[in-house]
Amino acid sequence: MPSAGMVSQRSRAADRWRSADSMTSDFRWGTLVAATARALRDSGECIVPFVECEVIPPFDGSPDGIFVWFICDSATTRDEFRARALPYATGRLRTLVVEAGFPAAAAEAVRTDVTSNEEIESGGGRFNFFR
Repeated sequence: MPSAGMVSQRSRAADRWRSADSMTSDFRWGTLVAATARALRDSGECIVPFVECEVIPPFDGSPDGIFVWFICDSATTRDEFRARALPYATGRLRTLVVEAGFPAAAAEAVRTDVTSNEEIESGGGRFNFFR
C-alpha cells in the first residue's frame, strides 16, 4: 500500500498535468488560427504574398477577439498587400478556420492587419512590436 506521502506526490503530479493540459487547451483556438494562417500562406492563394504571421489570442483562451498580423518581407510589399490582398486574406482565413472547427460567430470577429519585417525590426523586434 502506498504511503500518504506517495499518494500526495501522485496527486500533485496529476494536478500539474491537468493544469498543463488546460493551458494547452486554453490556446487551442489561437493555435488553430496560426496553423490555418500558415496554410493560407503556403497555398499561394493571396495575390500578394505574406511571409509570416503573428497571432495574438486573448489570455482567457476564448475564440473571441483573436488578432492576426500578416507579415510581408518589405514595407513596399506591405503596402501592396494592404491595398490588394488584405480583405481577401481576412475573408479566406475566416472561412478556413470555420472549416477547421473554429466557432463561426467568433470567426467573424477575427481581426487582421498587415506589417512588414522591416517595420518589426525598426520597432525593436517582435517582442516590442507586438506588445
